Amino acid sequence: MPAQRFDRESVLDAALGLVRERGYDALSTRAVAERAGCSVQPIYSLFGDMEGLMQALYEHARAWVTAFNEEHAGDGENLFESNGLAHLRLAREEPLLFAFLYLSPYLDTRNLDELYRSVSQPGVEECIMELGHLDAAAAHELYLNMIVYTHGLAVMLCAGADIPDDELADRVFIAFQAFAIAVGGSPKESR
Repeated sequence: MPAQRFDRESVLDAALGLVRERGYDALSTRAVAERAGCSVQPIYSLFGDMEGLMQALYEHARAWVTAFNEEHAGDGENLFESNGLAHLRLAREEPLLFAFLYLSPYLDTRNLDELYRSVSQPGVEECIMELGHLDAAAAHELYLNMIVYTHGLAVMLCAGADIPDDELADRVFIAFQAFAIAVGGSPKESR
């Protein structure tokens, strides 16, 4: 019988499934190999060691979230709102994956500028410029403030808080209004 070949994608998919079900602390080469249907040898051959697997898995998980965000791109009234709602939905629906991506050392950001570069989404800053009647620098500042604020709500959801969606949307809207005024914008009056 010929030896089975295991590729990076299938091993990463197996590891991602484990993270989503049990959390990243439950990962081991043995657990990933069992889920992937292989021995531990292909994991070492493909990733070098467990840390190599974890780094590759982090990028794989980020790609999964990008697809998740794209699936939910129409959930809000605009790209900015949809992006924030998707982050909150991820925290509520995928708390273990959320913890791996945003509450683990694998996020590896040392300041807010790095955080912004890591989590900002294409087109959102331009959407904020239009919504808040802001220049690029002010929109950037508002977006960073909203990332921090929305992430705080998301962490509460990840920890099990049962905040209704309409209350979350209201809080995000109020925060946007306040941050827009703080950076010199003139946001719309109502949702």
